[in-house]
Amino acid sequence: MAIQKQEFYEGAALHQLIRKGSGARIIFLAPFFIIDDRVQIYLKYSTGIRSPWGFTFNPDEQDFLYKSAIEKQTVIGLICGADGIAALPLEKYKKIAIQRNTAVWVSCQRRHRESYEVSGPDDSVPGKIPPSDWQRLSMT
Repeated sequence: MAIQKQEFYEGAALHQLIRKGSGARIIFLAPFFIIDDRVQIYLKYSTGIRSPWGFTFNPDEQDFLYKSAIEKQTVIGLICGADGIAALPLEKYKKIAIQRNTAVWVSCQRRHRESYEVSGPDDSVPGKIPPSDWQRLSMT
């Protein structure tokens, strides 16, 4: 059975979490990966080789994220090609991309050895998101 592109990128992101060795239990309840029944992770990937990486959230996806986030802390993992993962808490996503009935585009940029800058149609995340936040936000 061939590995689908989405599985390839999601596997890389999960590998980084597991490698930390925290002993966390990860289960998959589509479309989320649930860590220790505390944090739900929604993964998006971009195959771009270089910054900026773009991520599209369609209206159904936005609606689902807003509704499902009531139960657990939600983190969106923006997989930026082979560069790394920007961990974007849903609260920050909501500020940069207000829910609407059209698709929204979120951009993630990073200079060599620097942190990610994430912006959406409505705003930018204040400050930068270090790549290490991926493991920290998902495992704490």
